Amino acid sequence: MKSIDDIIFRPARYAQPEPIAPQRRLWPEKRLQESPRWCSVDLRDGNQSLPNPMTPAQKQDYFQLLLEIGFKEIEIGFPAASQDEWNFCRRLAESKAVPEDVTISVLTQAREHVIRQTLEALSGYHKAIVHLYIPTSDLHLEFVLGQSREAVLQRVRQSVRQVRRLTAEHLPDCAVTLEFSPEEFTDSDLGFVIQLCIACGEEWEPSAERPIVFNLPSTVERALPTHYADRIEAFLEQMPRKWPFITSLHAHNDMGGAVAATELAILAGAQRVEGTLFGNGERSGNVDLVTLALNLEYLGVKTGLDFSDINEIGRRVASLTGLPVHPRSPYAGELVFNAYSGSHQDAIHKALGRQDAIQARFGAWKMPYLHIDPRRLGRDLEHCIHINSQSGKGGLAHVLESDYHILLPLGMLAELEKRVQDTANRQGRELPSCEIWNQFLHEYNRQDHPLHLINYWPRPDPEEPSRIYSEVHIDFQGTRHTLHDRGDGPVSAFAAAIRQLPLPSFLLLSYEEKSMGASVHAESITIVQIQTEDSQRYYGIGFGANIVQGAARALISALNRVL
Repeated sequence: MKSIDDIIFRPARYAQPEPIAPQRRLWPEKRLQESPRWCSVDLRDGNQSLPNPMTPAQKQDYFQLLLEIGFKEIEIGFPAASQDEWNFCRRLAESKAVPEDVTISVLTQAREHVIRQTLEALSGYHKAIVHLYIPTSDLHLEFVLGQSREAVLQRVRQSVRQVRRLTAEHLPDCAVTLEFSPEEFTDSDLGFVIQLCIACGEEWEPSAERPIVFNLPSTVERALPTHYADRIEAFLEQMPRKWPFITSLHAHNDMGGAVAATELAILAGAQRVEGTLFGNGERSGNVDLVTLALNLEYLGVKTGLDFSDINEIGRRVASLTGLPVHPRSPYAGELVFNAYSGSHQDAIHKALGRQDAIQARFGAWKMPYLHIDPRRLGRDLEHCIHINSQSGKGGLAHVLESDYHILLPLGMLAELEKRVQDTANRQGRELPSCEIWNQFLHEYNRQDHPLHLINYWPRPDPEEPSRIYSEVHIDFQGTRHTLHDRGDGPVSAFAAAIRQLPLPSFLLLSYEEKSMGASVHAESITIVQIQTEDSQRYYGIGFGANIVQGAARALISALNRVL
């Protein structure tokens, strides 16, 4: 009798695709240097997998978005599948919404009445791809279709002949490309797939005027990305070169490797890629064309696709499909350029200040913990650092410098770091820049109690200008005082005057003034540090265009913190 452990924990056994290798595996030695042709299948494969498929009006908005991005091949649907699909196909033709340099694609099964209806939907188009597909794996042939390989071969021949005949009869002004997909290519017998592709070629007779695309889909991802590349390379080795043809990819993401599988298959010789924006599609989705294209751009390949405003593209796709972009989606996710870790923030903050030196050293843009410059996608590099309980001094320094143009001393940053971390821990969330600023002011800008400065007039000695006389009007614990003294400078003269009050003994250790902007009229911040008799040190800040008044306010802030 089986134990419960055997039942629960025994690994399941899954049937694996047959391993295959080209005679000479050349793709690992190649580099991605050229862009493939891109075909968006968002309006067909992506749409059919939505819980709430798009309306024709939404599909038209999506079509317009794809044009703006730069797609030149767009699969618009399956006209014979439903009235909505038919209506959308006709709507684009009748409204002349397809630019002359764009080719639409329509999907059809290898069935006579479906092909006829599909070709009827193409009336009025100037260029079109008729995408013919049929399942070819033994799993489908034996257990779904219940047909032999020979029967499928004959059906494919008849279907291609029908497409060719109807195209000549009814679409004389439409340049038609045939696309053939052996469904579950990666789980099909390669020899049988090649036999089917040869049959398609013999019936279609490809030429420059009548092209053919062999689309080889990883319909269900059942193996590692290297398997797809090996299959593509083996296909290209064994496929006779009787006529010109285009090898196309269509990868699904069931094991999470669709992008990698597609990249490797391009190395293996594929020239065209079908996919969707952000990977929308059946089950775990199709290959994500955003990630794939931007990976190629990172490698220096010009793709012809424009994702320079990735936030707006993501917003429009989410609005039309009802599927938000995942916050960790490469390039487009809300969080992918955010740094929370203290060490990451410190490295980014330091590198931002040394971009010229980094460029000189590496010959191009480079940044710790970021592989691309977010600004190329319309994202903000300066605001990639976000503060939570994991953040450190580098993150605080960056936020205060970027948003408020303030450079704090390291000791002050260390103090503020602890207080910000405590707040973030207590609230259990990220702290926006404004909250950090308010906490900074609350902690270090204490002007009202128990000391409140009303006015300070420093006056130089007429005979010795370096000697300053001070007149201070100040409120201490609710009582108004007018104080006079002198010092070697306006700050020391102010400190001497307020020492007349019953305050703890203190030593002024340092003060520094920093501008909070580039303008000559910019406000300044003055930072002082004092030390009390018990060797405790306290920072205080004061604002103002006048450094003397700012220093006086900063000293008041520091003393109020002591008191």
